[in-house]
Amino acid sequence: MRFVPFYIILGILVSHSLFSFPDRDARGERVENFIALQSKISVSLTKRSYEAGERIPLTFSITNTGKEVVRIFPSFDFRYSFQIIVKDENDRILPPIEDPDFPDPILKRRTTIVNLVGDENKEVSLHRNESFSKTIYLDEHYQFLPDQKFYITGYFYPNYTEDKSAFLRSQNTVGFLFQNPKLQRKESVNRQMTESGGLSPEEVIFLFLGAEMKKRWEYHFKWIDFSEYILAYDRYSSAYAEANVGERETIIEDFKEYLTESPSGALKYFKVMSVDYPSKRDARVQVYVERMMGRFKTRYEYIYTLRQEEGSRVGFWQIKNLLVKVKK
Repeated sequence: MRFVPFYIILGILVSHSLFSFPDRDARGERVENFIALQSKISVSLTKRSYEAGERIPLTFSITNTGKEVVRIFPSFDFRYSFQIIVKDENDRILPPIEDPDFPDPILKRRTTIVNLVGDENKEVSLHRNESFSKTIYLDEHYQFLPDQKFYITGYFYPNYTEDKSAFLRSQNTVGFLFQNPKLQRKESVNRQMTESGGLSPEEVIFLFLGAEMKKRWEYHFKWIDFSEYILAYDRYSSAYAEANVGERETIIEDFKEYLTESPSGALKYFKVMSVDYPSKRDARVQVYVERMMGRFKTRYEYIYTLRQEEGSRVGFWQIKNLLVKVKK
């Protein structure tokens, strides 16, 4: 009878040891799925903006960040394993062009005779720091409206065939701006300018720099939105940003006086090189500029950012920002 406690204790220890480790397959490898514990799901795009007619490839990646081997069973039809939610800038869900038909994969498998290679899922083993990626072309499945931003979140189902309730959400959300082709955007803006009777961004820059050459500063300043333009000058940006409302007017007057002194030299020549329209109400104008400082000539490339006013001043473009590059 004295051996009974020993067998009881031994049985308890054996049972604990059996339940303390995950089951293993015939090769002695763990079969417990660690993907929810040690994997990261991410989505990525190649660019931040796309034009109509361009391919929009979304890369869906699963990375094993742990120490154990992770097994996933992605479906050959990506709509099962790699599901995405697309929202517009108003947080509305964008439906796909065609709603995918999701038949019950378990019922289909049980009622369909297939051979050993007829399974629609494949097994992928991911070791430490290994990744598995799938590229989905969004332009094939969604109809995007131009001049809007869209945001994508990914949901990955490790084994959709066996468990449709287990999924992982991507750790990030990616976004992009969808636009019409450049030529179409330019024609659209020019048509709007003609209809509204306003000036084009190119004409505004001609008047703006022409007024500087003639020292007609009142006409030069009328095109500037000083609340934003002043931030492009390090000498004044910090003081303006930290000042209260009453002090900002004084800083702007000092800034105007600084501009009349032509700190970069006298403007002698300029030529508009290109005009780009990121959106209907935004424009970027690239200008080649030559200035004289005494007897020395300096060449610059100016990139002006303009924005179209709304309301009663529709068609009136104001200069918001300036980027300067020295040309060699």
